[in-house]
Amino acid sequence: MKNRSDSLWLWIGLTVGAAFFAAGCDATYSVGVVADPYARPYYPPPEVHYAFPVERFAVLAHELDDRAAQAHELAETHAAGYGPRAQVFFERIHHFSDQAHAFHYRYERGEIRTQDRLRAELQHLLDDARATDDAIRQARVFPEVYEEWSGVIRVLNWMLSMVGA
Repeated sequence: MKNRSDSLWLWIGLTVGAAFFAAGCDATYSVGVVADPYARPYYPPPEVHYAFPVERFAVLAHELDDRAAQAHELAETHAAGYGPRAQVFFERIHHFSDQAHAFHYRYERGEIRTQDRLRAELQHLLDDARATDDAIRQARVFPEVYEEWSGVIRVLNWMLSMVGA
């Protein structure tokens, strides 16, 4: 009788555990919790108004973040080949990638509430991107990054033109 009782409790435990697991999974999917914050686009809250199409700008903010991350990854992949002198340039690219990601995050969360503030942040990013571009080209480090970095600058120029620089 004890074996039968143990088997019954095991069956009950497995059934209840499976039910809780399934309920947890269904709840996660039904409320739309997404592990990757970029799996779907996020736009500023409706109370934040800009004088340009926010959907297009959100796409560009995402592209900026992606290009900066790609440039960082390329530089990281090739950093060892340039020796210790490349570390300063790698740190600049890393810093810019962090800034671009933070900008993207703040924009899509609606934390940049005015077009003037948006313009100022974009101008800062563009100035930093241009200075980094000049530095890596003059030092002749990370040529693998040049094309992606030109894309970063191009995207920032498009974004500034949308904002009305």
